[in-house]
Amino acid sequence: MRNFKVALGKFLNKHAAVITVVLVMTLVVSMTVFGASADVLWNTLANEIKKWVNRLGAVIIFVGGIMFALGWKSDDAEQKSKGISTVIAGGLVIAIAQLTGTFFV
Repeated sequence: MRNFKVALGKFLNKHAAVITVVLVMTLVVSMTVFGASADVLWNTLANEIKKWVNRLGAVIIFVGGIMFALGWKSDDAEQKSKGISTVIAGGLVIAIAQLTGTFFV
């Protein structure tokens, strides 16, 4: 079972771009087949982009917080600085994601 998981993970990593394109094309085709307008498709894609970029920003903030905490533990000023910079970068990613409604709609 472990070998299967490893093989599946390698396959997904190797073909991530193709899988993403197929999923997006499936979304486009299904919206076209069911007669949805282009505005509905665009709003759906914009909302998905916003949701996933927000999640990415949250992960960046989390990683920055851990970096800062580890820098505090070891009393390493450079690590603390990098951690705070990473937290700020995550906040900026989330702020930009919140503006997607302004840019894409």
